[in-house]
Amino acid sequence: MKKGYVSDEMYAGRISAHGKIASLANGFEIKPGKSNIPFSIIIIPKNSVEAGVISRPVEDEIEDNRLGLIVQCTLNQDNLAADLPVMLYEWTPAAIRKISANAINLTLYDVYWGTGQTITPAE
Repeated sequence: MKKGYVSDEMYAGRISAHGKIASLANGFEIKPGKSNIPFSIIIIPKNSVEAGVISRPVEDEIEDNRLGLIVQCTLNQDNLAADLPVMLYEWTPAAIRKISANAINLTLYDVYWGTGQTITPAE
């Protein structure tokens, strides 16, 4: 077995490429206009990260009881963007094709994307 080989069974449902969303001013999609690569996201409140450690608040420390956000996005088989509930601290199982402009406040949240598709660096 060659280095880096992943069987079909191991590949299914795995994230093999990822990144952090730096701006949603124009929305977000992987390789805009070139392909419709579906991806998942995880949303982490910025105030829960300290020195690279993510801490989920314990019940008696929760200040605002937020569980998730409603994110306007287009899923892989949708024609139009619509609201999607996305839980905090968990990868969404949704196959997202595009997140709408300013759908998530990036001053309050870090948002990471991940996909099982093969991704080559942008030109």
